[in-house]
Amino acid sequence: MRLYGWFANLGLMTVAAAVLMGFRHDPSAPAFNYLYNAILFAAYMVIHYVMLTPRYKKLVTGKPEGSQAERRVYVAVAIVTWVVVYSTHRPLPGPAITANPAMVYVGTCVFLLSFLAFLEGATFESLRGLFGIPGTEQTHSAAAQSPLLTTGSYASVRHPMYRGATCMCLASVLVHPNAAQLVWAIAVAATFILFIPLEERQLLRLRGDEYGLYMRVTRYRLVRGIW
Repeated sequence: MRLYGWFANLGLMTVAAAVLMGFRHDPSAPAFNYLYNAILFAAYMVIHYVMLTPRYKKLVTGKPEGSQAERRVYVAVAIVTWVVVYSTHRPLPGPAITANPAMVYVGTCVFLLSFLAFLEGATFESLRGLFGIPGTEQTHSAAAQSPLLTTGSYASVRHPMYRGATCMCLASVLVHPNAAQLVWAIAVAATFILFIPLEERQLLRLRGDEYGLYMRVTRYRLVRGIW
């Protein structure tokens, strides 16, 4: 299980690392690569989506909230499939501008600040719960047994982690100002944003009035005053 813990901790970094390192860009690449990458990313997202649904969790564990073993399988699949996406995506054509050192520096600073916001309040112990390691209390679950986060950033908006992830994606375009990075940044950020309604439906279904009250108290999902 210790090996899995290292794998999961490193795996948590894979999306952020890919976004910061950048995606392949080549002005002479064929336009067909846009379709190839779209299909590749869509396949990744379908797997991701299905494994997060209560129906799937109930099918494999008998419980709509899932189990720690199911969480470990999900974490492993999510990491491996993302690494496959990043290692096999094709370069995209399109415009680019030359990034001066100041732009890259500012973009990197904003990216790191956003990543800090993404993991705000996290500890290695709480990450063990996120990864479903035996002997820990499972966290970041729609199940009633998992504590509902309502303080700190969660008292400001309901999905501060997704806000941090979206800002990371936007900041990465300053580091890599080209069409490929912009397309992938939009795709990854949109994924987090589109998961919000799905996640909230699950939370309302499994937690009922508890989450409904939280929604009334904390009105905004991602950005205060906007949405």
